[in-house]
Amino acid sequence: MPARIPHKRPAEPDRGVSELIGAILMISVVIAAVALVGVILLSQSVPQKIPNINFMTGNDNKDTLYLYHNGGDSMEVGTFTVLVDGSPRNDFTIPDGSTEWSLGKNLVITGVPSASPHTVAIVYNTTGGGPVVIRSANSSIVVPATQIINPDVISLKYPPIVSVPQLMQNVTSHSVVYYRFKNAAISQSPYTYLKFTITQPNSTIFTTPVCSGSNLLELSVGDTVNITQIDSVSQGFRIAGIGSQIWELTADNVTLAVTTSAGTTRCSISGLVINHTMITGYNNFQSNFTIGTADPFGTYSTALTVYNYTTNTAPQLSSQLVNRLDANSTVITDISPTSSGFFVFQFDNTTRGIYFAGNTTKVTFADNQVYP
Repeated sequence: MPARIPHKRPAEPDRGVSELIGAILMISVVIAAVALVGVILLSQSVPQKIPNINFMTGNDNKDTLYLYHNGGDSMEVGTFTVLVDGSPRNDFTIPDGSTEWSLGKNLVITGVPSASPHTVAIVYNTTGGGPVVIRSANSSIVVPATQIINPDVISLKYPPIVSVPQLMQNVTSHSVVYYRFKNAAISQSPYTYLKFTITQPNSTIFTTPVCSGSNLLELSVGDTVNITQIDSVSQGFRIAGIGSQIWELTADNVTLAVTTSAGTTRCSISGLVINHTMITGYNNFQSNFTIGTADPFGTYSTALTVYNYTTNTAPQLSSQLVNRLDANSTVITDISPTSSGFFVFQFDNTTRGIYFAGNTTKVTFADNQVYP
């Protein structure tokens, strides 16, 4: 019987194809999913930073609303809106004329009734995300009228909150007001100086010529400012301030020296014009600034009020000593701010007229000491 030849099964060319196709499809799905997620993520805009600010707000008695920037980010005009009682107000102004609302600057809105409180909010105009309210406040700041240490300034916040009743109580209990139309004088013996230390950032002095590399001298916390040779002014000297701030100080032909807390000199120059000064916070005020009449005295309109002074006969609560055409000698020694920081002084070298309201160590009128 012939041998049996084994039967060979036919080849199976499609064997294992389904597994390979499945693996390829799975990889394709994963790649497509990753690409889709990437497209979604990359098409998203970068989240916009929302500014963070702090501000204080209040009305004066002339229907004007003030928003004082006292911390946080600066904001460009056009990127935000002010809501007053829910109504948008973009007619605000920044007194220095800039377009940036930053630390120490006010937004001023007129036509806001002072007789009632107002809700104020800052709305940031985000790009594509709609407006966002980032801070709100109430325009009524109530300060208790009770007697406290340094009663007119409450320093729990910066800048100090000054209540008008307490300010008046302080000023009318210990201050001097002096005015003379002509033939006034600034002391010349040996020389006059004002000196104080910076306690808050963003204080500046604008000078001519340049001092320390720039007309605008930016002061740092701890810097000591010393202004001397004020007796040699050729045009005038002015200062105004309240609380721990000096809002303006201008002078002509003076010597300015600024030193750091480490004793390094930042500026020292004579014959300088101080065009503008903004001191956001100061302490350690010192002065031998003495003012009065010039010889020959002449007869000119004169007013002198000394609050809470004592004569040789009896104590007085307050008194307007002079308000007339007067030819007497007056000397007011070591002028300075009151304890509330209230300080106004103006000397005009053209007329040699003078006005001063603040504190002092001694007042001598008609050769008689009347204060203290």
